[in-house]
Amino acid sequence: MMHPFRGRSLFIALCLLSGAAQAGAATITMVSVFSLPGFSTGSVGPVGLTPDPNNDNVTTANANTIPSSVFLNTFGTMEIEFVLAPSGGTTEYSFTQALVNNTGQTWIDYHFQLGFGIGADFVPSGILDLLDFDTPDMDPSPTSSVFTVLDHQPDTLGWSGGSVPAISSVFFTLAFDVPDGLEAFNPSGENRFTLRQFPTTAAVPEPGIFLLMGAGIVGIVAARRRRAAP
Repeated sequence: MMHPFRGRSLFIALCLLSGAAQAGAATITMVSVFSLPGFSTGSVGPVGLTPDPNNDNVTTANANTIPSSVFLNTFGTMEIEFVLAPSGGTTEYSFTQALVNNTGQTWIDYHFQLGFGIGADFVPSGILDLLDFDTPDMDPSPTSSVFTVLDHQPDTLGWSGGSVPAISSVFFTLAFDVPDGLEAFNPSGENRFTLRQFPTTAAVPEPGIFLLMGAGIVGIVAARRRRAAP
């Protein structure tokens, strides 16, 4: 028969070991999808390294950093789907994004969005799932090397107040909070989430508009000639 004190000590030791193992589990374990438009190329990671799990709202520098770089050669939307493992709390990640604009168009703003699924199956994150862009703390604040105006919402970041001409670059930093239990909010039932991002450009008139403008100019010139005729 085990002595009561020894039994209690063993129970406490097992609990401590269990807690340490749980705290040491990485929240983000891998990237399942890295989707780029057209002929774009890029990289994300390394992913799966979480030196400081359950670090939400800590005052020290964030050790959980995920870098990404992209040559956006085709205008469109990028999506990164992260696979998760429970960590017993909320882990905050720092995400850095370096982008080169090879689309041939000038970007007038840029957007990040959190959600679930890829492509047509993408569903935006909501307030109840607690997945957010470090809200309400917003510490540290997101940064951009080009854009000066930020609309910071819990699940979206909208940058404006600048432009990224073709054959130029822009750099972003941001943070997002990843809680446990996201499989309950993901329509697929999988414990993963998606970071979606895309630029927008100034509106370009359709070819038909140019034709109408040309016809209008021709009509005006013809009318003036008729008036000038003796």
